[in-house]
Amino acid sequence: MNIRRLLLCLLIAAPLGAAAETVRTDQLEAELVAEHTALSAGRTNWVALRIKPVAGWHVYWRNPGDSGIPTKLEWQLPKGITAGDIVWPYPSTERLGDLVNYGYGEEVLHLVPLEVAAGTHGEQTLAATAKWLVCKDICIPGSAALTLRLPVAADAKSAPDDGRWQAAFARARAAVPRAVAWPAQFSVADDTVSLQLRDAALAGAARIAFFPYASDLVNHAAPQRIAGDGDTLRLSQAASAYFVEAPKTVEGVVVVTRDGRTQAYEIKAQPGAVAAVAARAPAAQDDEAGAALRASPTAARDTGSAPLGLLAALGFALLGGLILNLMPCVFPVLSLKALSLARAGHAGQRAQALAYGAGVVLSCVAIAVAILVLQRLGKVAGWGFQLQSPLVVGALAYLLFALGLSLSGVASFGARLMNLGQSLTEKPGLAGAFFTGVLAVVVASPCTGPFMGAAIGYAVLQPAAITLAVFAALGLGLALPFLVIGFVPAAARLLPKPGAWMERFKQLMAFPLYLSVVWLVWVLARQLDVGAAAQLMVGLVLIAFVLWLWTAHGLVAALAKLAAAALAAALLLTLPQQGESKAAAAGIGAYASEPWSAQRVAELRGEGRTIFVDFTADWCLSCKVNERVALRSERVEQRFRDANVAVLVADWTNADPAITAELARFGRNGVPLYLVYARGGEPKILPQLLTPDLVAGALE
Repeated sequence: MNIRRLLLCLLIAAPLGAAAETVRTDQLEAELVAEHTALSAGRTNWVALRIKPVAGWHVYWRNPGDSGIPTKLEWQLPKGITAGDIVWPYPSTERLGDLVNYGYGEEVLHLVPLEVAAGTHGEQTLAATAKWLVCKDICIPGSAALTLRLPVAADAKSAPDDGRWQAAFARARAAVPRAVAWPAQFSVADDTVSLQLRDAALAGAARIAFFPYASDLVNHAAPQRIAGDGDTLRLSQAASAYFVEAPKTVEGVVVVTRDGRTQAYEIKAQPGAVAAVAARAPAAQDDEAGAALRASPTAARDTGSAPLGLLAALGFALLGGLILNLMPCVFPVLSLKALSLARAGHAGQRAQALAYGAGVVLSCVAIAVAILVLQRLGKVAGWGFQLQSPLVVGALAYLLFALGLSLSGVASFGARLMNLGQSLTEKPGLAGAFFTGVLAVVVASPCTGPFMGAAIGYAVLQPAAITLAVFAALGLGLALPFLVIGFVPAAARLLPKPGAWMERFKQLMAFPLYLSVVWLVWVLARQLDVGAAAQLMVGLVLIAFVLWLWTAHGLVAALAKLAAAALAAALLLTLPQQGESKAAAAGIGAYASEPWSAQRVAELRGEGRTIFVDFTADWCLSCKVNERVALRSERVEQRFRDANVAVLVADWTNADPAITAELARFGRNGVPLYLVYARGGEPKILPQLLTPDLVAGALE
């Protein structure tokens, strides 16, 4: 029944509107995608051919270079819909031996404008035949008949962005060359093509590369010789062996990297007198600069850290799990576990440590399995994703509240569950240890410690066996302290001796659980609204009533307990499962912020502003600690003001496919994640635990 309910929820949550199929070969995957969930009549709509080559393979730009064939689209469209030409993001250089080609070695969106005539209505099927050439050390031509079904919306407001592709469209647009009217001239002399450009955007450029539209103009493998004087740039390159006569104009794309920010410009040069750059001029910005531009807005890579290997990921997961033991969300459960071990003999400690470790590791593996299943169903999920569900938040509040009341002495069922006062050699004791491990993982999910983010981000992109291994290592790290206590007598002797103080300490541990319940009610209010939080609190009162009657006997007491428990369950199950989309909070501390979007990041980078991006969630305790300790500190807020920093908040409290995709782009599978784009440059990833000095230093 639970599995059926889960599948039903997943089907209900699936995006409506766009329907397309993905074609996969051994070299790439291709599909048609749309920027919006519906078409708008009487307007320009944007769709794209998405191609994602397998690592090591590439497809081609409009000018493929020395060899290759550009990707093409042949449309078959309904009446009233017409397609424009492909709008190409700027390419990278792909070198094979003595040949230099221009293309895309990573995921790329070939943007296409669609004009939909006024009066068009109903569901429309967009069909196209895509043709490509994909190359590595060999080249394989390919084609596919692709379709995309989209309804026509009554108005623009009824066609919202498709969250699955919003970030990808924004990245593709950021990589589309900006048309400019710079003073530009070219000349051809002595088998050399020379180009002269003048604009302030060229001053102080660290790298410059020119990609001509004409395939027979220059020798693509020849170095580009560059000389600059202030805002004036001269570039010379050997002419193509197929060059016949000088064209009327020279058109192409100039890619400029300055202050860590890359921007492409579409230029048109007229014939003129341009002095060629001598061959002995420094060639530090030759065609290798084009290769260096592969880390471009079209590349979905983690620019803040080197990619992990399997052994490093396992080590990071083990360390991350070990550090989780210090997190506030796990402390109450672990304190109670320490109590039970203190009362046990050495043999009992071993058995209970093993049972607890099994509960932790298997729970972590179960989370990995859930993530893999959701991925197979086309969903995206990460560490702590279950807390995006109000149902899970409410159920966890019920559980922690019941355990707190048990520790306070209202009922005794929790003593067996938490394994307090039970013989460790009895079955209930080992079962209690096992489920304490399960509970430790459940309450640890709001926290993400150092090393965890990179390890989990690596794991979810790997084959299933590696994913399971990394999550198992995470569980082993979380269980490690108690495994050490169970199997190392010297460590066990460090535990305090049993005594009357243990009962008082047990009661004391109820209060962190009550605080956790308060926090969960607050999370639910943020996810949904105050009414939903009040509904949950009524359910908590009913839980207290059930436990107050826990030891009462007789028909009346049994009926009262059953009725109260049923009503509490009904209140939980009838909670709304998705709140209204909210804008980001007014600010981090006293400093104003705005909601994150990939489009907004691209705009701010274009302005050259420093950007601080906070990927957070209300249920993420690590995020809230960082906000309180670092981001709301006077020094950081003053630094934000002094440097005119644009603060963007990516709120992942509720599921957001665009934020999930952006986390994955930086090798992360959960929050927190902090990015700094200094003066609009490339993003730098900050550690998951922040200090004021660390944040202020990153903004320098």
